[in-house]
Amino acid sequence: MQGIKLHLEGPGQERRSVRVISTEHRNPRAVREIPVRWAATSVDVDGEMSTMVGEEGNIAWQIDREGFRYRFEGSEMTWSLVVG
Repeated sequence: MQGIKLHLEGPGQERRSVRVISTEHRNPRAVREIPVRWAATSVDVDGEMSTMVGEEGNIAWQIDREGFRYRFEGSEMTWSLVVG
């Protein structure tokens, strides 16, 4: 994956460079409270949840099942994953 860069884009189109620090597979009961955007998504499938860290050491947790929405620790703002 050399050359692929991950960024989280937030309010005002601010982008922060991030990297994945962990990915967990969780059972359906553990991810049931996380919203599903697409009706075709099965709730019986294990969820993969990622945690990312920014260049300044800020940790962001995945807040959707698809893996495109994150929140930084101590913030209620939603950031979107941008792959470039």
